Amino acid sequence: MKSYVLERTIRTAQHVIHRMPLENQRSGQTKLFAVRGFPKEVHCESAEDFAMTAEWVIPEVCDSKKLIFYTHGGGYGMGDLVSSRALIAPIANHCGLKAFSFEYRLSPEYHFPAPVEDCAKAYEYVLSKGYEPHNIIILGDSAGGGLLFSVLQYLKQKGIALPHCGVAISPWADLTITSDSYETMGKADPLLSDKVLEKFAESYIADESPLNPLISPVFGKYDADFPPILIQVGDKEVLYDDAIHMNNVLQEGGVDVRLEVYPNMFHIFQLWRIKEAEIAIQSIREFIQAQYEGDGIETK
Repeated sequence: MKSYVLERTIRTAQHVIHRMPLENQRSGQTKLFAVRGFPKEVHCESAEDFAMTAEWVIPEVCDSKKLIFYTHGGGYGMGDLVSSRALIAPIANHCGLKAFSFEYRLSPEYHFPAPVEDCAKAYEYVLSKGYEPHNIIILGDSAGGGLLFSVLQYLKQKGIALPHCGVAISPWADLTITSDSYETMGKADPLLSDKVLEKFAESYIADESPLNPLISPVFGKYDADFPPILIQVGDKEVLYDDAIHMNNVLQEGGVDVRLEVYPNMFHIFQLWRIKEAEIAIQSIREFIQAQYEGDGIETK
């Protein structure tokens, strides 16, 4: 499908979806991606011994030692294993890496810091399964992309060894909803708007301040101890400025960060079967491989 046709389809659907009750949005998202499926070369195995609903996403050919630790998006109010597969399964398959996907607690049933704490517990779980921090790549999209940075801060505060590198796709990094792109890209982005994100932010934050660095990681402090990061964003996103500001904050702190801006692309375009998504996912693979030069990643 051409990107402009897809964009028009998404825009039309979102006008209907965002008027639905949250429970209907959740179930609709699950049904959509259950029908769509994921690469036939990938299978999923439930993590039965973990307290949260979780699974291993396993390509036919993958590195036996390395792991993608995936934090899903959905505005902190949506997202499950089924919908997560639509993004993480193709990435894991293309990169030749096993992935761990899990369902953290969502708002409005739960508020901050539940998702941060759940991600930390999930990370400690994969460590307990024998995966070394040096062999873990943390990857998140949208709210999960912001959560990625919150979790890294949280782990560092707790003295837990950080993953080797990270990939943040269109990170929601500033829950104050004040960046210019919320207004300038409001009509360009077919998927998100400031009004939608304001509702999600209010539900997630509850009585906390959006300036809390674990809520809005753009206000965090970073240094060279943080792992290398790849940030990808489209230039038609309301979260465009979040990605730019997050990149700048990381750079100022001495983090090895790389920012990729994709022209005429919308929020989480990597999710769809378009040429631009293939290019972006290939770039993710190359970024990860570059972090392990001389170490070797088994590929198909």
